[in-house]
Amino acid sequence: MKLPAPLLAVIMASSAWLPPALASSALDPVQARRAAEVIIEGLRRKDNQAIYNLLAPELQRATTPERVRERLLLQEPILGSRIKEVLGGADDSTVEVEVVTAKGTGPLVLVIDDRGRLLGWERDLHATPVRQVATTFISALSKGNLVEARALLSLQLQEQISPQDMLNRWKDLEKLTGTFERVRGTVVASQGGDQQLVLVTTQFNRLTDNLFVILDSRNHIIGIDFPQQLKRQDGTGKP
Repeated sequence: MKLPAPLLAVIMASSAWLPPALASSALDPVQARRAAEVIIEGLRRKDNQAIYNLLAPELQRATTPERVRERLLLQEPILGSRIKEVLGGADDSTVEVEVVTAKGTGPLVLVIDDRGRLLGWERDLHATPVRQVATTFISALSKGNLVEARALLSLQLQEQISPQDMLNRWKDLEKLTGTFERVRGTVVASQGGDQQLVLVTTQFNRLTDNLFVILDSRNHIIGIDFPQQLKRQDGTGKP
């Protein structure tokens, strides 16, 4: 099956060049490690207010402390952790962490900005069925739980699309389909390769449509294909 081009994957975050004196720079490795330790401790204690305060401003605008609390309650308690590597970038740092829970040991990747705030993260999803990842993403997005939805994206896609872009895409979809009502079901069209495809059958108040969710081999979402226009049954695309 030929996969559809992921519409959201081509949205690139634009940034203006700043003079060297004004450009931000990443934390040094020691600072980034300390920032990661603070974030991990907040996750371990399930301190929703602390985690909310540590989010970058664009993520804070997309959630609330209460939503963070609800999400933390669903997470497996952290029994231990170890920072494996700190990678410095131009204006942010990537920290690779090994986290221990009752279910075992798994990776957690944190992206930290130049002020020690959490820009993004990528958790271990290899044991989560692709069907569940896709359904959880659509459900979270429909409720406006953008931080929860964003956590299911690959780090690359998180860098390319902001929480506000995600919300705008969903609102554009509902202009065509009507308001979201429920997820009716899922069909796994392709599984086990570098690109996996799940069709999420989604019921809106005007129609029911299939939303395409594309995942990588580690079950992180790398693309989402929403219809840009509704087609008549004769295929003309005219209203």
